[in-house]
Amino acid sequence: MVQKIRKKVKKGPKAPHAVPLAIVMTALYGFQREGRDFRRPFEDPAKLRAALRLQLEQEIIPADRVLSYREYLEWGLKDSPGRLAEMFSRPGSIPMGPASDEEDLGSRPRLGILPIIAVVKGLQLETFGEKIGREWSEVAQVAFQNSVYPAFNLIAGYDLLLYTPSHHARDMNRSIAAINQMTEEAFHQAGRPYPGPFDPLPEEILSRIPLQEPFAS
Repeated sequence: MVQKIRKKVKKGPKAPHAVPLAIVMTALYGFQREGRDFRRPFEDPAKLRAALRLQLEQEIIPADRVLSYREYLEWGLKDSPGRLAEMFSRPGSIPMGPASDEEDLGSRPRLGILPIIAVVKGLQLETFGEKIGREWSEVAQVAFQNSVYPAFNLIAGYDLLLYTPSHHARDMNRSIAAINQMTEEAFHQAGRPYPGPFDPLPEEILSRIPLQEPFAS
């Protein structure tokens, strides 16, 4: 009989913890600010990981593509950051599989959610909490845009990518509210009618997401 050996979760100040974060975004194409499905895998997840590391100054495990609102709601691992870190810290990105078929929204903007796991030692959790939600540095912002623009088929100076800083996944509705404000302003500046805000995520679902979770490294 073969027994499965389970790794023990370390405790103490040096124990690794998985902190679930998310970046909320929308891509607007052309001067008409049209929305399109931009849920394609990133060409080089290592570049994205490096850009996020510049901003957050911790080891980062991002998803390999953006999720839609519905995909995020249906994603069974969104409230299991420790398990995600155990499974994907070595490959360095979370495979999300092919984008699911969804209702055709025409030219309406789409909401995109990029799940991220930050790997933080217990001793650094309090300090790291101060970095969550801070504005992008210029260097990190350029690196982030360079890492995602090819997958989204965006043309700099013609198309527009609106996105938030990394917030805790529990606080995603704050990010969605910020994206709504940015999107409304973008349509106003383009002289186009604003199609309306993105819906917030159900609070009862967000409340199940742990603030952080220790895991076996």
